[in-house]
Amino acid sequence: MSIGKLPECARRIFDEHHTLLLLARRVSKDWYEDVLSALHGSNISELLGIDPTTMFEGVTADDLRQSLLPVSRRGAEDLMKLLAVGSFYSGPDASLRKADPARDDCVREIIGTVGEEAEFFTNHGHAEDGEEADFFASSFHFNSLAETLYDVSLIAISSEHLLIAWRFEDA
Repeated sequence: MSIGKLPECARRIFDEHHTLLLLARRVSKDWYEDVLSALHGSNISELLGIDPTTMFEGVTADDLRQSLLPVSRRGAEDLMKLLAVGSFYSGPDASLRKADPARDDCVREIIGTVGEEAEFFTNHGHAEDGEEADFFASSFHFNSLAETLYDVSLIAISSEHLLIAWRFEDA
């Protein structure tokens, strides 16, 4: 695992037509400002998938503060799997509930790119359920932030880096 660099396996598991995965350096004391800056195209170290600048034109730091909820590391791993493999329109893939060592190791590697001390946030509504959250449930609510019908995110924050994973879908 390499802190500050996306692993090669990320290209294999993420659908670059429906997702964005980016790694950026922290430059502000306010991580919401760092996330907003990255979504507007600044401080990005690596980017896979959709260009975020086309998806978040009207989003403000206050929108992020009001829409993002904390999530546990286990929940972050489940969310990363959902963003890589799930579909919001037709429902999460059944394979998400089964172990897949290659996918699951890759997810842990991706999350590890920000370091062990990372904190995690999402706009997925089940984060309200805390440790009991089931991010593979077939129905869920979310706080939409992007210029698309469905959008769910996972944001990992450490003192030096941030990782943003986002899936977008229209009906």
